[in-house]
Amino acid sequence: MGDQKRLSKRKRRYIGAIIATTVTTLLALVSLPIADAQSCTIHDATRWQLALHDREEEQSPDHIRRVTEAFLNACPDRPERYDANRIAGIAAADMGDAKAAAQHFKRAGRMTNLLSNFYAMGSFLAVGEDRLAWRVRDETVEAWRSRLERHPGVSVSASAQRHGMIYQVFFETPDKDTRLRTAWVAVPFGPGWPATLGFSSDRMRLAFRRTSAGGREQEVEFVDLNRCLGRRTLGEITTPMTAQTYRDTALSSLNAYLAAPDIPRGKAKREIQICTWPSRLLPGPPKRAS
Repeated sequence: MGDQKRLSKRKRRYIGAIIATTVTTLLALVSLPIADAQSCTIHDATRWQLALHDREEEQSPDHIRRVTEAFLNACPDRPERYDANRIAGIAAADMGDAKAAAQHFKRAGRMTNLLSNFYAMGSFLAVGEDRLAWRVRDETVEAWRSRLERHPGVSVSASAQRHGMIYQVFFETPDKDTRLRTAWVAVPFGPGWPATLGFSSDRMRLAFRRTSAGGREQEVEFVDLNRCLGRRTLGEITTPMTAQTYRDTALSSLNAYLAAPDIPRGKAKREIQICTWPSRLLPGPPKRAS
């Protein structure tokens, strides 16, 4: 049962990437005469995508990697090769093959998918390419900040601290699920994963509290520190706080983190450390209630 759950979670990691390859292939159809002039055609890319979706095959990392690497070996110049390398990199990382994963991510070019970038960082670190890993981290953080700055309902500011940068993010409308309104994101200047301190009224946790309290309503704001390997609730706020108090609390906690950030270990064994829930480390625009 536990193995089935893990495979189910892994399967979901590939869905977005596979959709992206479908879009790339559809775009290639527009220039079909040019594409068909290559050794491979749009039909080869379509067969690869059908293999990814084959319902008779277990959607395991081994299957995803096998059919994708077969496509890459046969069609190294197809426009889908960037997304294919990204998918193969995730699958290789899930299989614990750091060397193969790192090579695939190098061929994938600039990636916009947050999870893929964190997979790439973990793979590069596992094979000893620390400088490349932290460069990808910085590029990912910059792309995340630029995306938020373009969103009309989000404001972002940054302040340099002794050991890193702290980004202050304010959401005009909280996320419909997490009800995250304010977050501070710490990024070390040197090696280390980002960490985020968030103030939210998580809907599921509030529902659990109401059940435990016999249905009594109580306004609670959770203070969560999200690190690479998990989340820790630092406290609960039941009385109003000033904006300055929020800021002081966040800066104090995150400066302590920046002084000793999380750094992956186990490179000698080429163990890949993949951050859980990267969307909590770099929270995106809030999802609106439908």
